[in-house]
Amino acid sequence: MRIALIMNMVAPYTAPLFAGLAARDECEVLVVTETSMERDRRWEPETDLSFDHVQLDSWTVDLALLAIGSGFKTRFDTYLYVPKRPLAPLRSFRPDVVVAGGGGIWSSPANIAALSARWRRHWAFVPWWGSFSRDRPTWPRRLAEPWVRTFMRVSDAWLVYGTRQKRDIFALGADPARTVMAPITALAPDPPVRRSGPLAPGRMRYLFVGRLIERKGLHVLLEAFESLGEGELWIAGDGPLRGSAEAAAARNSRLRLIGHVAGDALADVYRRADVLIVPSLYEPWGLVVHEGLANGLPVIATDQVGAGDDLIDHGTNGYVIPVASAEGLAGAMRVIASWTPEQWARAGRHSTETLASVSVERAIDGFVLGCSLALEHRRHKTSRRNGSGPLAV
Repeated sequence: MRIALIMNMVAPYTAPLFAGLAARDECEVLVVTETSMERDRRWEPETDLSFDHVQLDSWTVDLALLAIGSGFKTRFDTYLYVPKRPLAPLRSFRPDVVVAGGGGIWSSPANIAALSARWRRHWAFVPWWGSFSRDRPTWPRRLAEPWVRTFMRVSDAWLVYGTRQKRDIFALGADPARTVMAPITALAPDPPVRRSGPLAPGRMRYLFVGRLIERKGLHVLLEAFESLGEGELWIAGDGPLRGSAEAAAARNSRLRLIGHVAGDALADVYRRADVLIVPSLYEPWGLVVHEGLANGLPVIATDQVGAGDDLIDHGTNGYVIPVASAEGLAGAMRVIASWTPEQWARAGRHSTETLASVSVERAIDGFVLGCSLALEHRRHKTSRRNGSGPLAV
């Protein structure tokens, strides 16, 4: 089975998945990327790849001014990649299945071109869905809703990151019988670290890891921590809201701004923290949740963090709180500060069991199954068309 994957880029956490998929005897894989690195990311582009990879020659279009109506600003993280020849590598590779994971999925020009070509080239088409519908969608998304439903409905199978994405894709018209879980996996300790309690009893150290942008809910976290009156807050990240974080740190000696960290430095930060806070106003998945749990930290996340549905058992290894609620966030922080050793041990056991469900191996198996279902469906549709008239999508 020849599988072409359209991605916005090869990220550190996707490279092991693609390498493992390419290593399967039953698969040949080509990864087609829209860009080498998104402009608001701080990773180094992957260059030493063990799988076939082609980067499209693309223009980048800034859409920040259009992404309005969601209740928060979208500076530096809303854009579109427009490739000059999106189908050239697919024509050369001649895939059986095209997995559409490009930026925006339904709005990616490369994905749309591949879907359009599917009708004459007979390859199966599979969106890899990692998002979910917002309570307050932007007005362009509201206008595009009929197209989004058409894009999903005419696909041959669907891959999803997790439970919330599965519910969302069903609402958009996907067939549950051909929808398969294929999670993304953080680069984190395996097996997960076990903690017996806070590093310094009586002085909790809370941690935020992420870009300093409006969508991450940093202002809610700062308000909650100010009302807490105890413990420490470490902020690891950089971005346009750095000034606000610096001002808060200047006012409060218990707050420390670390800046951007990665690799071994980030692992050390996790080792020196007690609780991870993910206060995002909207987070399609949230690999940082996986990272925190794998490093032995309970995680407090909002109900708009997709990974929370699958990875956080409320009250066991963390808490899921209402979005934009500084009061709810501060309350969860206080509760974890009072955990007993037994609660910490139970949290560690649960996280270890849960993270096995989002392993690289689970994702590879999901990809193979989802692509196989798609190929079977497309071949059935093609045989019906050849034998009994026009193809019904």
